[in-house]
Amino acid sequence: MDDADLRRVLDRIRDGLAGVPGTAGLVLGGSRARGTARANSDVDVGLYYEPGRRPDFDTLLGVVADLDDRGAVDGFGRYGEWGPWINGGVWSRMAGTKVDILLRDVAKTRQVLADCAAGRIDIHYQPGHPHGFCTAIYAGEVFQNVPFHDPDGVLAELRGLVDPYPERLRTAVVERFGWEAGFSLSTAKSAAERGDVAYVTGCAFRTVSCLTQVVFAAERRYLTNEKGSVALVSGFASAPAGYAERVADALTAVTHSPQDLVSALEQLSALHDDVLAGV
Repeated sequence: MDDADLRRVLDRIRDGLAGVPGTAGLVLGGSRARGTARANSDVDVGLYYEPGRRPDFDTLLGVVADLDDRGAVDGFGRYGEWGPWINGGVWSRMAGTKVDILLRDVAKTRQVLADCAAGRIDIHYQPGHPHGFCTAIYAGEVFQNVPFHDPDGVLAELRGLVDPYPERLRTAVVERFGWEAGFSLSTAKSAAERGDVAYVTGCAFRTVSCLTQVVFAAERRYLTNEKGSVALVSGFASAPAGYAERVADALTAVTHSPQDLVSALEQLSALHDDVLAGV
């Protein structure tokens, strides 16, 4: 999908969804909003709504089905079915490309963004986010999104809460995830000596995820998804040299051997120290 095709798809979506009662705003999100998309990347569209007058889901589903190339959607999740942080949405295809319509509660987003600006973050279990859903993801989405329907300025108002990147948020992310990375390494040590591959694997992944969060914050950048984040960090000035390679080497060392597991944790511990020394 080239830029002209994308524009036509967004115009179709706006023409179809802007008139659905309760639609407060529409945005282009994901890799296409960040400018990192490949030719075959999905199109992510956020539909923002006020909770007291959210769109009727069946109406929404019918509109998206009409917009779909085949007149039927690939799948959907009603409000709350995917958990409290991914409100719901519809999977479809338009112009031969996968298009995801994702739902966002304006009031909840506004409160989360205010918390982020004040340096208050939290992280929650959420399918699709193996490290968890950090509430700062909402801030990152709003910052990176490209609105294409914002009749009342709601999306512009939300962006004003997190642009520029709040210094209190930077401090909170560095402190929280810097501590968690070290804690994960500490708790994994005895498990590594016993050859507990599953537990060490989990702790190693959490360590990498936390360190990646720290580097993003040090750069005053928002991390919105674990996918691809390690590769992105490697291009940041605050990242230790060879960050992605060091992560890969450490995780590759996770085998059934206690000696290898201890070695993997030692490599991650050295990376942990280097990351925190650079922020």
